[in-house]
Amino acid sequence: MTLTLISPVSKHRKMKRKKKNVGMNPKHVSFVCLMCYEKEDIPYSIVRDFDEMDPGDPSVPPMFACEKCGGEMYPEYYKGVHGMEYNISDKL
Repeated sequence: MTLTLISPVSKHRKMKRKKKNVGMNPKHVSFVCLMCYEKEDIPYSIVRDFDEMDPGDPSVPPMFACEKCGGEMYPEYYKGVHGMEYNISDKL
């Protein structure tokens, strides 16, 4: 039986890497058309701005119109400004 020791330096590096990703915003949010299943990536900042400006029902995510067919586009995954999480698997 052999024991593998983790040096304090490598342990620190792993912790440092994990902290780097915490709180980072994604660059875009992927949306899927509910009619033709076309995918489109929309910049995160735009989705967040629409979410903040919308005074409507927080159970409904920011949605966009599909450029291909005009149908509603739903986010693949997005956590809204009110803490609600939206996932395409809940819709399909």
